[in-house]
Amino acid sequence: MDDAVRVLIIDDEKVIRDGVERSLADKNYLIAKAESGEAGIEMIEQNGFDVVLLDLMMPGIDGFGVLEWIKENRPHIEVIVITGFATVSKAVSAMKQGAFDFVGKPFTPDYIRIVVQRAVEKISLETEARVLREERILSLEAIQNEQSLLKTVFGCMVEAVLITDPMSVVVHHNPAAIKMLDIQTDPVIGKPLSVSINDSAVVQMVQEAIDSNRVVTREFAPGTVSRRYLRAHCAPVISSTSDGDKVLGSVTTFEDVSTHKQIDKMKSEFVAMVAHELKSPLASIEQMIYALQINCKYEEANSCNRLHGRMTVRTKDLLRLIENLLNLSKLESGTVVFNLERTNGHEIIKDILEVARPQAEAKEITVNLNPCEDDWWFNIDYDHMRTAIMNIVSNAVKYTPEGGEVNISTSVTGGFVNLTFQDSGIGISKDDLPHIFDRFYRVKGKATRHITGSGLGLSLVKEVVEAHQGYIDVRSSPEGGTTFTLSFPILEMAGSFA
Repeated sequence: MDDAVRVLIIDDEKVIRDGVERSLADKNYLIAKAESGEAGIEMIEQNGFDVVLLDLMMPGIDGFGVLEWIKENRPHIEVIVITGFATVSKAVSAMKQGAFDFVGKPFTPDYIRIVVQRAVEKISLETEARVLREERILSLEAIQNEQSLLKTVFGCMVEAVLITDPMSVVVHHNPAAIKMLDIQTDPVIGKPLSVSINDSAVVQMVQEAIDSNRVVTREFAPGTVSRRYLRAHCAPVISSTSDGDKVLGSVTTFEDVSTHKQIDKMKSEFVAMVAHELKSPLASIEQMIYALQINCKYEEANSCNRLHGRMTVRTKDLLRLIENLLNLSKLESGTVVFNLERTNGHEIIKDILEVARPQAEAKEITVNLNPCEDDWWFNIDYDHMRTAIMNIVSNAVKYTPEGGEVNISTSVTGGFVNLTFQDSGIGISKDDLPHIFDRFYRVKGKATRHITGSGLGLSLVKEVVEAHQGYIDVRSSPEGGTTFTLSFPILEMAGSFA
């Protein structure tokens, strides 16, 4: 019943209303009746109808008034005028105003059914036509959206793309091609590739892909086709026909691999640096052991403790380097697991100073600890935090000349504890300061020439501090010393929650 046609009969004569209803009784119509124009308009406003059979001559609002209202407010309704033969001219006027057809009085049931059925068929055809129009519009919009999407994707690609015809004439390119490649002409489209790009290797690559009907890959060093290091892939465009495959042109993409090349270079430098850093202490240890083995006269005349101590220091340097490498690798890969525990801050600092004190005493450096009055605790992985703070203290001693001093203090402000490490060392220049947390970065100069290190310590410190929701502040100047401040959220203070 939801698909049934809704028919409204508006006539002031009951016999006409009932007669029309009986004529349409055997059809699957939903029929309603109104005895005046006013009642008919009200019913249309409330329920809506598909077909209205309308008497033109009625008291109050006549058929013309109702027809005018329908065409203005419900134009989809088909109106069939009911009128006497004496007023056929009025029926014609009504059709000029938008009525579908008219039925003259008296009428036969068959004629009523035929006229209403024609109106229903018109409604059905118009519905189908509307659906087809909507589908066509949607199809056109889909095509336009797809083309727009492809154009957007093509335009946003970071890789440079060049499309040529079989004669290597450029037919299309994306914006990245202009930025990445050293294009010699403007515009590029419509011109041979050899004219636009001043590199015969690119032209040969494209021609080879077209001639051999296969993908060709080349790499171009900076200064050839671009100022960057590029990797190019050229593929032929094939169209299959009854006569066989036909090459329509080529598509060449240029990818900027400069960063990858830099990484490869860094890896090579890293391997060389690690090999050197590992080889140097091992070689020293080997020589010292050899000296002990041959029982050299110098060592016989002196205590072996000094030699053993030097061996121990070099071994610790080697172990610290290996430990930093492993920790950095785990932190960056996300595989490290932090075993957080409630830790007394002053105790971990004192523990670290006990280990670092021999290094400081060897250079006659004074290490002062000025803790805040109250004890405090924070939630940390003890081993990782100990390694990070040890790197800070070790660097302070390492870069402070003999006879200098290192001052360590703690303070609590705003729910954070601040660990301050101030040395009277050689300091860091403004140019070097932004890079000190970069992996493998080391300050180069006369003052640091004889100081060993891998450039990994501060990188590890930064990773550990940030993993504990902390942050680092560094202040330094050449010959004025350096101050590192590590700040962490406090867990507990003096036995009470802060």
